[in-house]
Amino acid sequence: MSQFIALMITLIGATFIYLSNKHQTIFSKPLNKFWRLIGLVLCLLALFVWLQIFVTSSAVFIWLFTLNIVLVCIPLMTLIPLFSKIER
Repeated sequence: MSQFIALMITLIGATFIYLSNKHQTIFSKPLNKFWRLIGLVLCLLALFVWLQIFVTSSAVFIWLFTLNIVLVCIPLMTLIPLFSKIER
């Protein structure tokens, strides 16, 4: 259960980081910088949770791997017409 929570925190944190980037293509305007800070805090919290579950080397690897996968998959999701442009 705690692995699922760590995964969700990592996913939400990386999503906020992406959506606050000026090059994101999901919203017509990016989220403000406050959401980037929230995303960074969530990613660090996720690292802390991963460190509670696994050994240090494995926790850092899983955390970095999950962040990389999410930050690659979110922009690729914009190729699906449902996520092409959302008016805010």
